[in-house]
Amino acid sequence: MVEITIDPVTRIEGHLNIKVELEGNKFADAWASHSLFRGFEEILQGRDPRDAVYIASRMCGVCYTSHGMAAALALDKAMRVTPPPLGTLLRVLTQYAEWLYDHLLILFALEGPDYGPPFGRLEEFAALKGRGYLEALQMSRLAREATAIWGGKMPHQSTFVPGGITEFPDTAKFAKFTYRLLEVKKWIDNSMIPLMDKLHDSYKDEMTNSGEREANLLSFGVFEDQTLDPQKRLMKPGVIINGNLVATDLYGEIAPKITEYVTHSWYSEDSAGDPNRTKAPTPQYTGIQKNGKYSWSKAPRWDNNVVEVGPLARMWATALQSGGKIQTDTGTWSPPKKPDTLERLHARAYETSYVATKLIDKLYELLDMINRGEREVFQPFSIPENSEGMGLTEAARGSLGHWIKVENKKIARYQVITPTTWNGSPRDNQGRRGPIEEALANTIVKNTDPTLDAVRVVRAFDPCIACAVHVYDGSKISTKYLEVFGNTAPIQR
Repeated sequence: MVEITIDPVTRIEGHLNIKVELEGNKFADAWASHSLFRGFEEILQGRDPRDAVYIASRMCGVCYTSHGMAAALALDKAMRVTPPPLGTLLRVLTQYAEWLYDHLLILFALEGPDYGPPFGRLEEFAALKGRGYLEALQMSRLAREATAIWGGKMPHQSTFVPGGITEFPDTAKFAKFTYRLLEVKKWIDNSMIPLMDKLHDSYKDEMTNSGEREANLLSFGVFEDQTLDPQKRLMKPGVIINGNLVATDLYGEIAPKITEYVTHSWYSEDSAGDPNRTKAPTPQYTGIQKNGKYSWSKAPRWDNNVVEVGPLARMWATALQSGGKIQTDTGTWSPPKKPDTLERLHARAYETSYVATKLIDKLYELLDMINRGEREVFQPFSIPENSEGMGLTEAARGSLGHWIKVENKKIARYQVITPTTWNGSPRDNQGRRGPIEEALANTIVKNTDPTLDAVRVVRAFDPCIACAVHVYDGSKISTKYLEVFGNTAPIQR
């Protein structure tokens, strides 16, 4: 038995420590340790609820629009306001554009170099010089520019508000947005999908069983239609257990069965439970690997099941509710036998194509609204004395939920469960591994350097540790942070 520690795992967002035990030619066990704590939930306490969109979107420098959307959806519920159809559409188009940028970044700048020289054999994926790598950077730039047209700026869009959006459309902005995303779509159709098919076909025999786990998957669904019915979202909400679709009602049967555990996390026990009821995460650092605790990530579970989130989960749940497959302009995607490393990459590529294909319909909707002279993008509201709200959506990485409670017109509690909290979770109260840990355990090692096998598995989940765990270090610092980090002078900003 050989113990291997990779610290940090590079080409991901944030600080992740992976430990695996190598037994013969396979990984026998694995641990994912999130070595970063930030505390955004506590930062939000006591603030005006309207601050939540702007603060929460700064949890991540990549999927900020999805955090802004989750916060806005939660605030819509808490403020008891319904955005007008044009406001909803502009929000969704902003999220569409950010997703295209996000997926291209992930596929070619973060995951792709594992399959190009010096690590792999596909020249197109070589970092900083491969054709796919360089072209993807150009296309992601266009998608970022498109995101800023309705988002106001990039990163961290500034136009999402409870009740809608603060950006008004006109034909000039429509043309700037449309031109950029049609260029991106053309590249996806003509270059990206052939490249990703080549990667999949080139490695499918060599990487058999890499990152394989049971088909236990979760999707909240994403991309609202004008009715705001979650069942009519483009990507469908759904839970898949052992390959079978067992739940589709987002707010009736999926959300109520979410529970977080902290048995192996550096948090107090009363930080666990229903995210709609528990208090903000309270750090309780006990030292590295002491008392069985080894991560700043909690362990979310759905109905006591370890579930994976992300493009594969969304595509799978959507396919099972759409005749068993998904048709894009570049081909057909069907669920594989089981989730594994290559299927995660393949699903992300085809989801990018699917989103780009469906974006065209949304552009026609927007043009029609502009031509009809619609201008209402925001619905006024008053802050209730006391209220609650829940915003469930998807970031490119997977299922994202924000929960808010308002008391005396201030935020009394805020909770966030991010995609990497699901995928990168430590063991739970029953000792069951999180999805990344499961995917690593029993992976067959095919390379002379086993760390390459390990990081390929991990990066296919696109971990974002900055999203998963949160701390604030400013001019004011509470005693609980001193207990965690020691009596260190805070950074002045």
